Amino acid sequence: MAKPDVTVHADAAPRPGTQAGLRIREDVAFTNANGREDRSTQKRVQNILEKAGLAVQRLLAVDETVLYAARAQAPVGLFEQLTMGWYIYRVSASVLVFTNRRILHLLVDSGGRWRGHWKTVAYGDLAEVTTKGWLSPVLWLKYRNGKKDEYWRLKRADAKKIQALAAALLPASSAESTAAQSMVSLCPECMAALEEKVYHCASCGLVFKDEKTMIKRSLLIPGGGYFYCGYTFLGVMDFLAEAWLTIILLILVAGAVTTWGQPPSNNPDAGDPVGFLITAILVAGVLALEKYYTIHHCRRFVREFISTGQKDPMRMQSAGMSAGALR
Repeated sequence: MAKPDVTVHADAAPRPGTQAGLRIREDVAFTNANGREDRSTQKRVQNILEKAGLAVQRLLAVDETVLYAARAQAPVGLFEQLTMGWYIYRVSASVLVFTNRRILHLLVDSGGRWRGHWKTVAYGDLAEVTTKGWLSPVLWLKYRNGKKDEYWRLKRADAKKIQALAAALLPASSAESTAAQSMVSLCPECMAALEEKVYHCASCGLVFKDEKTMIKRSLLIPGGGYFYCGYTFLGVMDFLAEAWLTIILLILVAGAVTTWGQPPSNNPDAGDPVGFLITAILVAGVLALEKYYTIHHCRRFVREFISTGQKDPMRMQSAGMSAGALR
């Protein structure tokens, strides 16, 4: 494990300091990739830590020091990029904080404030750290278990700095791989590691929103999946689209039912039951596709562990905790 005074830039002596209540290395956090003092880098890192500092404070261990921080977009799939439009920038907005021990990943809002989800990966669990690209660099994290993550929309200066950090920190931690061997999500209440697709914390009993409820609401309520996950704007847009499609579908089905079996009419404006039925099938297909998009998007949100703010006493007891301990 790299020590708090680990050498990142050979010609710069460690200069510890504080920022937003955090222990930091000013000789690293406020300098460029070559270790030279850089005012724009300092302002950028200070701004990030001022907004996300309270969340980072909760995560830091006693012997842990912040070395750098950068804004980035969390990994997203091609389907999400194509179907979510500009909103993908909002749902994937992230902060990466580099300490002497690990990388912290915090989801943030448009103002840079933590919004309840964080992950972490120890340097010993990283097989490779690579930055690529010129106009809009990306950060590739390859884990020891073979999985990969791509963080995108980095600033060029941040990409160069991250590469310099990786060159100093990964060798110092190469023999200290953990059981996770990958990025892991942490409970927002007790900071214990969470298990993928298990929507409660085994340590403190905190309950998270789950996929089954999300799917049920997405199927039965227009925009219900987005509302369940807390994305009101997407919920309203989806509600309007699904409500409109549903009304059209009902009108077409009613038209097919009322005209079915009736003798052909000489009126060119009269409805054709077969035409009603075919059009209804097409509209139903579009509505089903809309539901599919909603479920796919909301599955991503749910897997980011959205807290319900409630705790399950049974799970607390199974974890060896009493209800009184929480009070």
